[in-house]
Amino acid sequence: MSTIIPILLYLLLSLLISRYLSRRFSQGLHADKARQFFIGGRFLNGPMLALTLVATYTSASSFIGGPGAAYNIGLGWVWLALIQVPVAMLTMGVLGPRFVAMKQQHATLLEWLDCRFQHAWLSRLAIVSLVLGFVAMITVQFIGGARLFAGVSGISYEVGLAIFVLTVLAYTLTGGFRAVATTDAVQGIVMLAGVLLLLFAVLTSPGFGDKLAALAASKPALLSPMGGEQQLGWPMMLSFWVLICFGTLGLPHTVVRLLAVKDKAALGRGILWGTLISAFMTLVPHLCGFFGRALYPDLKVPDTIMPTLISELFSPWVAGVLLAAPIAAVMSSVDSMLLQSAVTMIRDALVRERRQFTTTELSGTAQLRYTRGAMVVITALAAWWALKPPDMIVWLNLAAFGALQAVFLWPVIAGLFFPRVSGHGAFAAMLTGLASYLGLLQLAPLPAKVHPIVPALCLSALAMLLVCALERLRAGDTESV
Repeated sequence: MSTIIPILLYLLLSLLISRYLSRRFSQGLHADKARQFFIGGRFLNGPMLALTLVATYTSASSFIGGPGAAYNIGLGWVWLALIQVPVAMLTMGVLGPRFVAMKQQHATLLEWLDCRFQHAWLSRLAIVSLVLGFVAMITVQFIGGARLFAGVSGISYEVGLAIFVLTVLAYTLTGGFRAVATTDAVQGIVMLAGVLLLLFAVLTSPGFGDKLAALAASKPALLSPMGGEQQLGWPMMLSFWVLICFGTLGLPHTVVRLLAVKDKAALGRGILWGTLISAFMTLVPHLCGFFGRALYPDLKVPDTIMPTLISELFSPWVAGVLLAAPIAAVMSSVDSMLLQSAVTMIRDALVRERRQFTTTELSGTAQLRYTRGAMVVITALAAWWALKPPDMIVWLNLAAFGALQAVFLWPVIAGLFFPRVSGHGAFAAMLTGLASYLGLLQLAPLPAKVHPIVPALCLSALAMLLVCALERLRAGDTESV
């Protein structure tokens, strides 16, 4: 019971901060209250951009699934995870300048895609893909949060799930994008402090050096870059570079932060701080997972290694305080995806379709009311799916990651850098990427253990180029006639 008290205090504090920021940012709202709630204007400076971007990208997979995979597979998974360190550099350095240079302010990523390509079916496919992909990823975060509660405090998985779900829902409902982004930055600081203390506790635990040496002597394959069972070959590592590094250019919940960047100077500082924070937040939790194999070698569920380390190495009160770090990681991902998926259902779907078929506009107040209702529905669906979790959530999270990338990567890149790509070409990339990825996922493992995202993105790009080439040929034939 003494462990759960500081956890509940942290959750209450997050709710109070979100509520305070919501009231503060609501002062002086412009006419479009919905837009203010959804994006909040260009307000992110460098450090805040770095913290909110890394906090959003760092999720239950990074704090629960990733360390669990390192526990199970070995040191090779730690090196594999480090592939994602350049994510902040890529996202802010490649895409950032283009978004900052835009004169028109967009409230959502799909609003920009709709404006850029003006293709009704592209927008509809994007809406469905984003909502379903985020529901799957939110489910993963709920599983991770519930396992943290259950593993450290001793309460049941179901009770932990209920506490976590209700807290996240409460403070996302009241906050809006600006409050969510600000609390994400605060949670990023909590994560940094928490994982540093945990690593220090692991390294200084009694007999750690001898236990690690014994593990290396009994199972030397765990130290291999290829994994304990040689499952991490070079083709798989290269394909994971696409999945968790290059492909993140197409993740909507990270790209949407670029719509709120203050200026180019903020981007430059964000790249520096984001890369440093990303390296730290990737390396330390995964190392803790691997080192935990030496301290607790007989865990039946690998994903419980982080809760086990926290609960066993610290007193109940300190463990409750330290649990704030992984809880912050999970919450910072859930709030962003929950807000964006609900906004997509209302702002990008309901409002857009209503505008096409009726003459009456949906007011900003009504949009906010419907958005909050959509949040409740999405949360309930994800919580229901989370009631029967798999042993390792990392694979489910990566599957949803890949699906979103297969849909959004090439349309986002083409929309920013290739003005000659039409809506038909972008739609072909979306449809081909999603269909091929889902099909290849059923056939996995593929030859040489290549992840399905690689051939899916290749087919997606080929479809886009083919449609664009056919359009040019048709335009040439029309001109000749």
